[in-house]
Formats: sequence, structure tokens, C-alpha cells
Amino acid sequence: MDRCASVLLAFPPRGDLTDNETYHKAASAHIHRLSKMLKEQSRELVAFSTELFNVLDPAVHSLSYLTILNALMFPSLPADIPQEFVLEKLVTFMMAFDGRQCRYAGLPLLETMEAVGSGRLLPPSVAVEALATAILKLDPSGTMLTSSHLLLASLAYNTDNIQPALPVIDKDIVFYPGMANHENAQYQCDPGLSSASYISRGTGLTKVLKSSMVLEYDLVCGMTYCARQEWDKARAAFERVVTFPTKDGGCSKIMVDGFKKWILVSLLSQGKHSTTPPYTTASTIKTLEVLGRNYVDLAAAFVTDDVQLFKLEADNQQQVWLEDGNAGLVKEVVASYQKWRVLSLQKIYTKISIAEIRLQTKSAETGAVLNKDEDVEALIQSMIIEGMLKGVIEKNDDGTKFLAFLSPTAHPSEQEFQRELKHTAAKLQELTPIFDATNLRLATSREFIKWAVKENKRDKSNDAQDPTLGFDAQIDDEDLMGGLPAN
Repeated sequence: MDRCASVLLAFPPRGDLTDNETYHKAASAHIHRLSKMLKEQSRELVAFSTELFNVLDPAVHSLSYLTILNALMFPSLPADIPQEFVLEKLVTFMMAFDGRQCRYAGLPLLETMEAVGSGRLLPPSVAVEALATAILKLDPSGTMLTSSHLLLASLAYNTDNIQPALPVIDKDIVFYPGMANHENAQYQCDPGLSSASYISRGTGLTKVLKSSMVLEYDLVCGMTYCARQEWDKARAAFERVVTFPTKDGGCSKIMVDGFKKWILVSLLSQGKHSTTPPYTTASTIKTLEVLGRNYVDLAAAFVTDDVQLFKLEADNQQQVWLEDGNAGLVKEVVASYQKWRVLSLQKIYTKISIAEIRLQTKSAETGAVLNKDEDVEALIQSMIIEGMLKGVIEKNDDGTKFLAFLSPTAHPSEQEFQRELKHTAAKLQELTPIFDATNLRLATSREFIKWAVKENKRDKSNDAQDPTLGFDAQIDDEDLMGGLPAN
């Protein structure tokens, strides 16, 4: 045991490890010793695991702590050690390990995260929180999509443990494994690196993701937001599926599924069928609209005041909604129809009586006006509480109630403005390594180099022209996700 302990406690060594080169050499040497120990002394690590865990701090001796966990967990949990003991140490490690140190952990860390993400070892609520915490410890920016993200999103959605996963899935993804023109950093311990410089298949911290897996992640994220009725976030997630770069205008089944859900949540978040961004492939959208014709027709009827037409579209395609797994979303859309008709009145009125609203709007659930003014008032109050409507209900001296629409914009206070400035400055600071990594990747891309050479040969008479014009046109759609294996 003493021999094992001396190796396990050897890192981090005493002294200043702020220098990246010194840290890198020490960590690399330690990993080499731990790998050899795991192969040659695995039984000893298991036999003395209790004593060894007692002398190790997972936040300080993260690599060593992980080595003992690997000896205990793989290929299977030992029969002679209580499972509760191992799982307790597993959770402790996932919640406390040093992210900088574990950049060197490679495959052992990935296997541990996959074991947690499988949902077979820990209760789902514990597993989701532990895995989300581990992902952000390894990449605090959350900008790198990894194979662990897919496990987390699926486990959180399928077990309805969404809240602990939100700190991860709320992050904006910028980098993907296997991107072209992106090499691993010389010293992966450098705190200033972007996550794409140390999380890759080469470092063992993620598996390579196929394009279908990226689509699946965004689709699951969208459904996760739907479960929380966060329609704006759901729309953005499904839009990433719909606008995913494709070759020759093709589209996959996942894209078709995402397109159908995207239309429905667009109605819920915006009250209309969203227009696709200008970079969307026209031929792909045309194909999606043909395959999702029922949803396009439903959206067209939704924006009209003809409640019978909309109700007919919704009712006649019930089997389609069920087969697509969208019956619940369509039900939400039907319930929101009258709310959006109420909102449309603010284009005409600044103030309107509740009785008049009842006469001018109808419920798509019944196809008729609501029975009482009180029902309309309750509907409006729910819209105000949800943040969907900015307005107040006022009462005249004669007892008549009115809805007064409020201006959607309000001037922030000086304190609110200062907080917003600080928040913006912090976000810009976080974007610096992302910008540097993206700029480096662009500068070393084949397409950019070809464009730069061509620009150097341009006639001097064109010097006044915008030097960035024309570069975008030289990049094919399928190059946008360069390096991702095709489905």
C-alpha cells in the first residue's frame, strides 16, 4: 500500500505550478505512472481502496483519485466491496475534481462519465447533476459539444430530471469534435485555452460525433425546453436542426422531425411560422415543407381570425400529430390560439373592454366565444402572469372592466443599466478565447488561404472594395461543420 500511496500522492508536487510547461511535464509524467500502476497493480488498488481514498483529496489529487475509481469500476464493480461505497466515491469525485488537472485524464475520465451518463449506476437525479457538474468542470465555458453532452441531455429528458442539466444545455455550442483546421494545444493545461484545444478524440476526453448525433442533441434539447414550456429556447434548438448544413439540399429524418416541432413552437413563441435564416439551404427547406405540409397548413390557418378553419386543420390531422409524437404540442398550439388573437388587438387598440374582447376573439378548443366575461378576464390574467402580455385590467366607475395595453419597452433604471453593462463586459471577456480559437481556425483553413491569395492578386483599382466580400460565397454548405463524419 505504501508504494501505491507514494505514487498517488506525487502529484501535484510541492512548488509553483503556474508555469504551463512545468505543469504539463509533471502531469504527463504522473499520468504515465498511473497508467502503469493501473495495469500492474490494479488488485492492490482495489484491496487498499478504502485506505487510499482516505489520504487523497479528489479536488487536489484528481488524477490519482480517478485511477482508484477506474480500478474499482471497470470492467465491473467488485463483489467484495460495498457498491454504496464505490458510488459514494464516484459522486464525490464528479462533483469535486480539478478541471485543469483532468484535462490529462483522457479515456479513464471519459469512461467514468459514460458510466454515470448510462443511468445504470446512480439514481437519475444524482447522475444528471453529477454529469452536468463534471462537464462544466472540464469546460467552464460550455462551448464544446462532447459525447457526454448527448448522454446528459437524453438522461435528463427521459427521466424528467431537467433542472440540473440546464447549466450545460443552456450554453451556446461553438466547437465540435473533429473540426478541420484545429490542432491540440502544446500545453493543454493553459487556463487561457479554448475548450477545443484540449477536448478532442486525440486527448480522449470525447468521442468523435457524427452529424446525426449533433442533430440528435439539438432535437433532445428542443424537446427538453418544450417540457418546460420555454418556447423561445425550444424554437432556437429546433431551428439549429432545420438549418444544419447539408449536401445537395438533402435532409434526414431528424431534420424532418425537427422541422415539424419547429413550426409548432414558433406558433407558441411568436404567434406565427418563423422565417428561416438567410443561410438556410433553399432546396432543403422546400423538401421539408413538402414532408411537413400538414404543419405548414396548420401554421397558415393559425394566423387568421377564421377559428373554424384552424380548428378543422387541427382536428382533421389528429392521427398525424399522434404518429409524429406531436399531439401534446398541437394541443398547446390550439390552447394558445385565442391568446394570440387577444395580443393582435393591441395593433388597433390601446384600451378595450373585456366584453368587447369576448366578442372579437374565439377559443379554438370550442370554436366559439367564451361563455362569460370572467372567463376572458381569467385568460388575460394568465397571459400577464406568463409574461406573454404587457397590460393591466382596469375598472371604470360604472363597473365596466377594460384591458389597457402597456408599452413593450421601458427605460431601465441607472442601477439596471450598470448591471447590464457589467454583464455584457463579462460576456465579452468570456468570448476572447473563443474568438482567438475561431480566428486561428479560419486563418489556417484551405478556403481562406485560397481567398487570401486571390485577394493579393486583385487589381489595385478594387482596393476600395470591402475586403471581406466574396469569401462566404466560396465556402460550400458541407464545409461549415468541417470534420464531422457524415450520417
